Amino acid sequence: VAGGEDCLWYVDRNGSWHPGFDCEFFTFCCGTCHQRYCCRDPLRLLTERQQRHCLAFSPKTIAGIASAVVLFIAIVTTIVCCFMCSCCYLYQRRRHPHTPLQGPEIPLSSYPPAAPPAPFPVDPKAGPAPPQPGFTPMVMYPPPGPAAQYPKYPSGPPVYNPTAPPPYVPAQPSYPGA
Repeated sequence: VAGGEDCLWYVDRNGSWHPGFDCEFFTFCCGTCHQRYCCRDPLRLLTERQQRHCLAFSPKTIAGIASAVVLFIAIVTTIVCCFMCSCCYLYQRRRHPHTPLQGPEIPLSSYPPAAPPAPFPVDPKAGPAPPQPGFTPMVMYPPPGPAAQYPKYPSGPPVYNPTAPPPYVPAQPSYPGA
């Protein structure tokens, strides 16, 4: 029987942590996984190997490992099912790949698209502008039904007019005691 076996740190049944301690010469670490003390009885000896076994196979350790394995299997199963199920987004992306520039066309309004801006100011008296190089004109069709007519506003920021009157600001009501 070896002498001087030390008691390693341990967690008692209440979950409290206890630091390790050394036993004197000719005494041993005795007890169980959850309660340790020094004694001279070799039949109650708890070797350091047995103490490490208590730490490695504690219920909390086993529960942590088991939950991690179950979580991993659940994630892998979910991903595999998403690639196999036709209603899942990942399945649809794999079957019908789209580049970022492709996709369903969504009409934004019933009006035809506006012409691209000219690279230089256009004189309205000069008539229609010639087509730009690389730009193919498209035939525009009228909207299928009667469309609401909105006023046309000039494009760009408003022009500053120093002679214009200030904007209308309604008078604020006065309150008693203010």
